[in-house]
Amino acid sequence: MEPAFSFFAIVSRGRVLCVQASHVVAFFNQNYCQPFKKCYFCNLVKCPYYKEERMKYLYWICVGILIWGITSCASSKSVPYMIDVESIPAEVLNAATPQPSPILAPGDILDISVMAKNHEVVVPFNKRLMQGEAFVRGTMTTPEEFYLVDQNGDIDFPVLGKLHVGGKSKTEVSMMIQEALYPKYLSELPQVSVWIQNFSVSVLGDVNRPGMFTIQNERVSVLDAIALAGDLAITGRRDNVLLVRVNADGTKQIARINLNDKNLISSPYFYLQQNDVLYVQPNKSKANSAVVVPPTTSLVFSATSILLTIANLIITAWSISK
Repeated sequence: MEPAFSFFAIVSRGRVLCVQASHVVAFFNQNYCQPFKKCYFCNLVKCPYYKEERMKYLYWICVGILIWGITSCASSKSVPYMIDVESIPAEVLNAATPQPSPILAPGDILDISVMAKNHEVVVPFNKRLMQGEAFVRGTMTTPEEFYLVDQNGDIDFPVLGKLHVGGKSKTEVSMMIQEALYPKYLSELPQVSVWIQNFSVSVLGDVNRPGMFTIQNERVSVLDAIALAGDLAITGRRDNVLLVRVNADGTKQIARINLNDKNLISSPYFYLQQNDVLYVQPNKSKANSAVVVPPTTSLVFSATSILLTIANLIITAWSISK
């Protein structure tokens, strides 16, 4: 029995796509198909019993699924950090690069305390004690209690005046202050502690919580910084993380870090320094999806789509009427 002609049809690639159920079913099981000269399904499979065309499309679909599976497996290998790190010998791990001591630079805010057995003799050398407050590190938050390293690398220390600390480590600054106080101002060798109050690193890019993070213990690795930022997004590139570092002398240093590489743990960039910036680049698929189309371009596309739809409807009506 010949199926009745349906007026419910849509345009597909310039042809009328017949939506008769018998035509659609026949495309898949080939039990029956009455040729209709404008039916896209019938023309595609060359109805009634031409199988080669359909097999060709099925072949390419299978090839596409295979390629997709291979690429998915390859991309999943780029997600873990430090792949096969357990294969590194113990002696290599023990000889890994130690954390470098922070080098003071302009813009650092220092907390310096001078302590001795005789509490009263060190009061003039402690800003907090000079204000009549008990010394408990971390309980004070006013800027007057700290020392700002100026652009010349100097701080203004009580009694001693200008001290150049830029380019020095905390240990070197402690020893310098000890030598300046003893024995000229103090009869006993004082204990001098130096802390960087604004020791911070920044993590930007394709992470879950980008931002600037203050590190209280002045010890932070690349993995610590990533953890503070809520880990990388699944679309973040782990093989090409950018590190921007400004040295104490003002020079800049750029490095690329591969988080997938097991040798990261022995890298000189495993531990971060103050004011380091990490940037995580998004992968290509996310970067492409973030392309912003200008409003005028969107308007042109919309108008073009409407005109093409109207043209197809006119061609369809003309084809049916013939």
